[in-house]
Amino acid sequence: MKILNPQQLREVETKTINIQQIDLTDLMERAATAVLNWLKARLDPGKSHFTIICGIGNNGGDGLALARLLSEEKAGVKVYLQKNNTYSLDNLTNQGRLKDAKIPVELYDENTLLEFLPDTIIIDAIFGYGLNRPIGEEWKPIISQINEAQNSVISIDVPSGLFCDKINEEKDPVVASEVALTFQTPKLSLFLPENRDYVKDFDILDISLDLPSIENQRSGLNYVSTDYIPYFYRSRAKFSHKYDYGSVLLIGGSYGKIGASLLAAKSVLKSGAGLVTVHVPKCGYEIIQASFPEAMVTTDFSEDKITKFPVDLDKFNTIAIGPGLGTDDKTALAMEEFLNGTDLKNKNLVIDADGINLLSQNPRLIKKLPAETIITPHDKELERLIGKWKNSFDKIEKTKKLSAESKLIIVSKGASTQTFLPNGEVYFNSTGNPGMATAGSGDVLTGIIAGHLGKGFNAADAAVFGVFLHGLAGDLAAVQNGQESLLASDISNYLPAAYKQLFG
Repeated sequence: MKILNPQQLREVETKTINIQQIDLTDLMERAATAVLNWLKARLDPGKSHFTIICGIGNNGGDGLALARLLSEEKAGVKVYLQKNNTYSLDNLTNQGRLKDAKIPVELYDENTLLEFLPDTIIIDAIFGYGLNRPIGEEWKPIISQINEAQNSVISIDVPSGLFCDKINEEKDPVVASEVALTFQTPKLSLFLPENRDYVKDFDILDISLDLPSIENQRSGLNYVSTDYIPYFYRSRAKFSHKYDYGSVLLIGGSYGKIGASLLAAKSVLKSGAGLVTVHVPKCGYEIIQASFPEAMVTTDFSEDKITKFPVDLDKFNTIAIGPGLGTDDKTALAMEEFLNGTDLKNKNLVIDADGINLLSQNPRLIKKLPAETIITPHDKELERLIGKWKNSFDKIEKTKKLSAESKLIIVSKGASTQTFLPNGEVYFNSTGNPGMATAGSGDVLTGIIAGHLGKGFNAADAAVFGVFLHGLAGDLAAVQNGQESLLASDISNYLPAAYKQLFG
């Protein structure tokens, strides 16, 4: 699913109107109906009360249409409409429909004291995605009343006052929503950590915009939802054997960090790879063998650290480096010798954790990585590679630049984990939860991606789908165990359930 900017969305809406031979008021009706259906799936409108605060434009028109539809469902409805003389034509049309339905509308301005019943649900329909300048100090009294109310707040399309394609100033008045019900495609601002106080969650509602018109937009930003997942299905042939699904070499572990390699190795096989060999210091041999008998194990000469990488790589199609590796000088030298002296052009490569930290200590090694090597940094690890960023837009541009120049696939971990491809495409993930912010979660992701590379996925697909699957397994684990108690091993243990939910 493409993420479009406001100008692109306007073009899609215009083309939809022309192609489908409808009016903008028809799109408003679809939007209002989609919101109504979302509400009906969660509550009984006839037993609920709504306070709908509408602006003068099309977002306000959506709110006015919703008020009429909720009234038809016997809901309690109070409608506030901004006092103005420059309403959009379609807003005026919906005002007329409310008048015909004998639904009262109360005009408001910055001096109005809004009334919220204790159990009312506030619907924010003041400003939509087209906002291109701060809404001004005069809105602070209204926005403050909404944000200070103890009621649930639902925003139509985006929280009012929030920009879609740039960062708001701290002083800008913005509605703090419990959920934003956005239409057809998500807006980039809904993913950004700077907006965490305004967008706690969002849902995407289908209003039947013309899909070819959306696909024809050149975006480069994508949202990976369940609609995209059937593309990744790979059936297993009846007469296949383990060697048909790849052999993965996992290099990692150091004294006190063998568990990271164990988590990654288990996730390699749980992702469907045929074989996994774990190369660890000698102190990790018994741990891996006793805890994970399905894995093969080779050891370094050193008792507590990696001092030499394996040189016989013929039987491996995928190599994963990093989980628990440590950054000892001898380990750093071993990695440098490996990358400088090994022909890796026919190997799939995944680098995580301390593997990334060693790259940042010696950036020249990045040039030794084969094209489409996957690296999976969290923010601090990424910062060591690209430097500090001013805001999320700056971070995205700097990461895209590194990806393109070094031909790396970069998985920037966090909420809505982003996967950057060398061709400039960026994929925002839709699965995962805050409970996954726990030790070892990234090691499980490394194993998942390596497992999919091993069994034949190309690097881009392994990264994008691996991130989605990792998040889904975490979501299923959280449903069962709660977010607070979620462990990385839970994520790995729920991979079978995630596969079953996706593909049966």
